[in-house]
Amino acid sequence: MILDENLENLEKTLKKLSVYERQGLDLSYLKSFIKNYKTFITINNIQPDYIDMTENKKLSIIKTFLEDKKVFPRITDIIEFVNNELYLNFKSQNASREATIQRIIKRIEKNPEIKTKLKNVLQDILNNSNTRNYKSNNNFSNSDDLFKWAEMLKDI
Repeated sequence: MILDENLENLEKTLKKLSVYERQGLDLSYLKSFIKNYKTFITINNIQPDYIDMTENKKLSIIKTFLEDKKVFPRITDIIEFVNNELYLNFKSQNASREATIQRIIKRIEKNPEIKTKLKNVLQDILNNSNTRNYKSNNNFSNSDDLFKWAEMLKDI
């Protein structure tokens, strides 16, 4: 597959350039791009055969969705989303982003109906042209990113 070949080339390029990183070259954007590219490949590979996907794989994709800082710039945005859309009644305990997401994933593991709710929410986003905008304090509108995730995750 072409996507996998591109990933190999990107990783080889990163490895070759890492010598210059020690001399001050900033490779953080390339590293971030490679991480996002891997996520993109994973998500696109699951669409045709999502039925055969393992439960752990589905949960890791949901976790990646919740970790997306473009959709959820603040931890409170994640909590607001799961409370308002998935009815989890999740309370913020001033934990880190990782810990919060991990607690949400554990709730999803315990109650598989939450995945169905998430799928329905994402389907509603796709069907409704007037999607809700989740905004952070600086009025960053991320409905486009949410719509992209809804498109990718609709078959989970």
